[in-house]
Amino acid sequence: MRVSLVAYAVGLLLIAACAAGTAPAARAPAEDTARPAGARPPPAPPPPPPATQAPSPAPLTKVRAAYAVVSAGVAPVWLALDHGLWQKHGLEVELTLISGAPNNVAALLAGDVQFIQNSGDAMLPFQAREPNITAFLNTSASSAHRMIVQPDIQRPEELRGKRLGVFTLGDGNYALISKALPLFGINPEREVLWTPVGGGNMGGFVGALAAGAIDAALLTPPTDLAALNNGAKVLFNYADLGLPYGGLPVYTLRNTLESQRTVAEAYAAGIIDGVRLFKSDAQLGKAALQKWAQLTDPAALDWTYEAYRGDRVADRPYVDVAQLEQVKEAMATEQPELRDLQVERVVDRTVLDALDRRGLLPPP
Repeated sequence: MRVSLVAYAVGLLLIAACAAGTAPAARAPAEDTARPAGARPPPAPPPPPPATQAPSPAPLTKVRAAYAVVSAGVAPVWLALDHGLWQKHGLEVELTLISGAPNNVAALLAGDVQFIQNSGDAMLPFQAREPNITAFLNTSASSAHRMIVQPDIQRPEELRGKRLGVFTLGDGNYALISKALPLFGINPEREVLWTPVGGGNMGGFVGALAAGAIDAALLTPPTDLAALNNGAKVLFNYADLGLPYGGLPVYTLRNTLESQRTVAEAYAAGIIDGVRLFKSDAQLGKAALQKWAQLTDPAALDWTYEAYRGDRVADRPYVDVAQLEQVKEAMATEQPELRDLQVERVVDRTVLDALDRRGLLPPP
């Protein structure tokens, strides 16, 4: 009986020891104990937002454009294409050489291209027939043309009866020469032989002069220098004649300006950026001339770049209505249908005005 009592006492001691070693129950957090009875627990925090990707850039608007002649006056357009300047303004431009104003205009009116660059003198007769054709930008501020002739021609009056090279009848050279010939008493319709030399590259005139196929051609750098190196001579500088000059404007249709205003502004903005790049970076400017005008001779490359990088390329390329009015009057003697053309109605300033308000043009 004593043993049983001892065993019983030991058992009680073991039970007490086990109870003392058991961990206390965890207490609820303080905020839970403070929450009134029956209240709902606070909602769980929201999950983190899913990782976001940068928005995709807007797709580029595709545009087709053309220029009529291979000349350093087109260099800002070449630079805009080569250096993605139009892409900065949301355009993807397909650029094509379409030689001669008649072919250029036909492509514009057919909708094959939205913009063309062409001689302002050559375009006036087309605008007289189709006033929907509108000039809205002109980077060519003054003429760099020189009349280059065979060495036996001594005076401008001796151009009478001679073969004068043009790309095609009605093109820019045709318009400029036709305007100059009456100053020397020569009727451009009856007293010279217009000789088409196709291709749109003035290098064709150099070859035709060297081969004796033509007697004279109106050339710009670098082709004037190449012709001189072949033995031809300068008869006169066009800028010295005191004639108005229509430049090399960019054209579109009036309804394009109305329905695609932002596209026209973006196209102009890319060219303005090209002007800035041409003037500020001689290396890139010469590279464009080397590529597009196929200039390989360093002397010709330097001569051409220096001839154009100054005031000949306009920083604020507004189309000069007064200058075109003078061109019209000079041409109306031989083309009386031009007298009815209201030049201010085929020129637009609003595109460049919009870019000017956005600070894209240099100050006047």
